[in-house]
Amino acid sequence: MTTKSLEQQLKEWFGFEQFREGQKESIESVLAEKDTVTVLPTGTGKSLIYQYCGYHLPGTVLIVSPLLSLMDNQVMQLKMRGEKRAAALNSMLSFEERNFIEANLNQYKFLFVSPEMLQSQRLQEKLTRLKIGLFVVDEAHCISQWGLDFRPEYLFIGEARKRLGNPRTLALTATAPLAVINDILQYLELKEQDTTILRYDPNRKNIYYQVTEVSNQAKNETLLELLKNYPPPGVIYFSSKAQAENVSQWIRQQTSLRVDTYHADRSNEDRTTIQRQFLRDELDLICATTAFGMGINKQNIRYVIHYHLPGSIEEYLQETGRAGRDGEQSMAALLYSREDFAFKYRKSQETDLNETFLRLLQSKKGKNMPLLSDSDQGMFQIIQQQRMNLSESQIFIEERLKERKEKVVRMKDFVEAKTCKRSIISAFFDHELIERPDWCCSNCQPDASHLVLSLRTKGEQTREGERDRTLWKEKVKLLFQL
Repeated sequence: MTTKSLEQQLKEWFGFEQFREGQKESIESVLAEKDTVTVLPTGTGKSLIYQYCGYHLPGTVLIVSPLLSLMDNQVMQLKMRGEKRAAALNSMLSFEERNFIEANLNQYKFLFVSPEMLQSQRLQEKLTRLKIGLFVVDEAHCISQWGLDFRPEYLFIGEARKRLGNPRTLALTATAPLAVINDILQYLELKEQDTTILRYDPNRKNIYYQVTEVSNQAKNETLLELLKNYPPPGVIYFSSKAQAENVSQWIRQQTSLRVDTYHADRSNEDRTTIQRQFLRDELDLICATTAFGMGINKQNIRYVIHYHLPGSIEEYLQETGRAGRDGEQSMAALLYSREDFAFKYRKSQETDLNETFLRLLQSKKGKNMPLLSDSDQGMFQIIQQQRMNLSESQIFIEERLKERKEKVVRMKDFVEAKTCKRSIISAFFDHELIERPDWCCSNCQPDASHLVLSLRTKGEQTREGERDRTLWKEKVKLLFQL
């Protein structure tokens, strides 16, 4: 197949004149029957890669996706484009809905499942009767980031893939240093010599990285100044669900912004509704924990603010990358307090899986033990599934705690560094920064007042234009009624 025909079909199927960086190379690799791992910056159209390949290849495209909200959004996007052969198998379905999809699996071109759902023996038996044209792991960094903590099912995706006959595989992510790529290859059971690995610098030129050191006591006032200056829509990330709720309520009292929260204590229905309202610009601001935003295709997010210190550079880049997917200038602000680091560092070292507790859990008495934290529960599941003895368990836990601590320290080093933030990010992901944009970071351009002013002015003009269009639509509607 020639490059020209690939471009022509891109126009025909998706309405785009040309591919973005990394898309065509990934598609060509998959169509050449190569297993492929692609690392592209957030917002650069990774989902188009498997959709495009799906239309070329016979059979079903099976996508392993990490979040219910992400599946919901991707199925909705496909259906809005006129693709009716898309469905998601997840816990939000009723018994009847799930039975209907499972009974008609061969009718779907794009089928989304969670890692947990993929471990279902019943579903695996049904999937073995299908022709899987492409096996996709979306947000593949979760294998390393979540699989070794609170979602161990990620570590067994490779086993499920083997039961399905080792179909052609595509792993997609935005944040994967070499260690994470090695985890992806290992747990998907891909041979490095037979796999195409495509890696691009995750830096996005249109995002200005701003780090402001501030005490916890002054955070809210600093945040309020940012919200007055930054044009919506935006996202604020928190480490604490309670703090997300408290600050959200405070913002409602202090501003006219339409704000809501998104975290694990909200019901599935609430989270779906909030996400859809945000996508339709019915909300200006989301106060969220890390679960929000992964893969959400909202183009016009103008800013992302971190109220607390992220747990790793990968996490920070994933979340800041949700801003400016339309290519327009956007802001990433981090409110850094040394108290936050001390708390995060201490939490990274905490575990209830001490020797006494492990012995009890590994005995029959363990059935009645109190609930563990998410990360501890995940570690214990891995210990059980891999049948580790006490000594192996302790080594495994120590290694995990050491890794957590190192990630937090690397994040602290990043925010406290006096050199270019963008260069540090590139180097972390094994790239060399070739060119700095006009607006780079708070170390390269400490005074961003001109940038903020231009963003605010442009935001006000955009909102005025939207109000004019709304008024025009209402006038037309009245004329038709007359």
